[in-house]
Amino acid sequence: MRLHKVSWVLYIVGSLLVFGSWVNLVPTGLGWIGWLMALVGWAVTGATNSSRERVAVSVVRPISRVEEIEKLDLLRREGVISEEEFLREKARLLSGG
Repeated sequence: MRLHKVSWVLYIVGSLLVFGSWVNLVPTGLGWIGWLMALVGWAVTGATNSSRERVAVSVVRPISRVEEIEKLDLLRREGVISEEEFLREKARLLSGG
């Protein structure tokens, strides 16, 4: 989590330095350093987000057959699927398919 905060600080400070160089508040050299800081911050943020996504995907539990049938029933009651489609999918789920 700490790395994530540091990466955002790098990204924001670097972006501010780039903007400052565009409006002549800071020297051009600092603007280039800002580009590098923002790039490193962006790269680290992307890396930390990717690892979180992998963890989140690994803890997702499969949906049970009962939950699937309940969802199908809700779709049927809302008129999204027809009665025939509901019965066909229910039979498929109950047969193990």
